[in-house]
Amino acid sequence: MKKRLFLFFFVGALLGMLAMYCVGDRTAANVGSTTPASSTVNGTSAKEIDRLTDENTVVSFLKDNRKLPGYYLTKKEARNLGWDPAGGNLCEVLPGRAIGGDAFGNREKKLPMSDGRKYYEADIDYHCGNRGAARVVYSNDGLIFVTHDHYKSFTQK
Repeated sequence: MKKRLFLFFFVGALLGMLAMYCVGDRTAANVGSTTPASSTVNGTSAKEIDRLTDENTVVSFLKDNRKLPGYYLTKKEARNLGWDPAGGNLCEVLPGRAIGGDAFGNREKKLPMSDGRKYYEADIDYHCGNRGAARVVYSNDGLIFVTHDHYKSFTQK
């Protein structure tokens, strides 16, 4: 009886080690792999980000929906997912995504003020790498402005 019990545990241990070896080997093959820039996030590839962040596309979406398209992430969300702003690596770590949805302070008061109005900003005309100067600034009550010189001047849309 003891020999049978020992044999049962021995065979079980061997099968367990074999399974761990096979799974560990498969996991080791994936370590160090990176996501290629053409991979997709929510069906959107990094190569499409130029088209998706086109000024007219984003402004039109904002007019119709009063919110940004789903491929936009706030700076905090993107940082939590591996984006390094100084490194300009958004397309590498989050292909098909763009930065947008953060509050815009309007500290210089270049945009119309009104009680309860809040402004938000998003990148437009983004081409991977470091963020450019072009932004759309939109309000919770439907105003939309575009700047191509990083908030120095605005055009209402």
